[in-house]
Amino acid sequence: MGRLSFPSRSFFRKLFTGGILVRVTNFGLGFVLMTLVVAIGATNTGNNGLYVLVSLFLATLVVSGLVSRRNVERLTAALEGPAEVFAGEPARFALRIRNDGWLPRRALLVKISGAAAPILFGRVERGAEASRGVDLVFPKRGRRSVGSLLVYSGYPIGLFRKGRVHPVPDERVVYPAVRLHPSPRPDPRPTDAGRPRTRLKGRGAEIRHLRDAAIGDDPRDVHWPQTARQGKFIIKERAADEGHDVVVVLDPRRPKSPPGGWDAEFELAVSEAASVALQLLARGHRVGLVLGSDVVAPGVGPSHRRAILTALALVEAREDAAPPAPVPHAVAVYPVGVGSRPAGGAA
Repeated sequence: MGRLSFPSRSFFRKLFTGGILVRVTNFGLGFVLMTLVVAIGATNTGNNGLYVLVSLFLATLVVSGLVSRRNVERLTAALEGPAEVFAGEPARFALRIRNDGWLPRRALLVKISGAAAPILFGRVERGAEASRGVDLVFPKRGRRSVGSLLVYSGYPIGLFRKGRVHPVPDERVVYPAVRLHPSPRPDPRPTDAGRPRTRLKGRGAEIRHLRDAAIGDDPRDVHWPQTARQGKFIIKERAADEGHDVVVVLDPRRPKSPPGGWDAEFELAVSEAASVALQLLARGHRVGLVLGSDVVAPGVGPSHRRAILTALALVEAREDAAPPAPVPHAVAVYPVGVGSRPAGGAA
């Protein structure tokens, strides 16, 4: 005859703990108080009907507690987001719940750190995965993470809310907020050839200015409305259509005794630097970045765009920061900083 074995202490510890968070709802608290009242009445009167009713109430509490616990076990929660997230702008994330248990999971709620309201998953079948879209907003730039997901449920009758915290180890770089600004103008400084590359003539779509026709001009550049008004040929002089080497310069040096609101002004300068860089990249320029002694060489392409935005997302104002590195004279400079804003006008 085999020996009768009893559950170990670790079994009961896992049964009653296991990382499960428990909260009694208002309805559950009222149900518990009602059970106590009926139990006191049954004890005082010895009424068998009340004893049966107390037994029913206690069985309901036990079954509800066990079922609500099982409903949030063996679940996997994950949060997937876009490659680029900008501060202050809603970003669309995908929240996924996978059920690895033997039974369907019902009425699951997921609370995301920083989100206003929980997200409902009505039913997740056995071995299946459900997904919901959610918009998240990160108010500040830099390295940010959601932190954790709380998956909880009041199923089956709402006496208890039991849940489990699922950590989200994914840390992402939140780019600076991008705001619309007038077209930036480069810093007017001398160049090696006497004129910046951004002012070279070419066959681009941008019109630099109108002038009188000269021998050798292309007839396709005739500005016919002005020609008709002035009675002489007027030519449209176009800018070069090739990309130019330009550099956005941001001074990260912090004064020893900054005036009030200096930090907010610096954040605005970082956002403006990101806005200017994106505008110049959209025009086809090869854009670089100077942040004190840190330099991102001019370049193009998606990876280079992310490199510039990442550098701006992680820049910090420091008193011991180095002054901006020198920029070659053949490169157009777009200075951005506290107290200086890019001027409007065409580049």
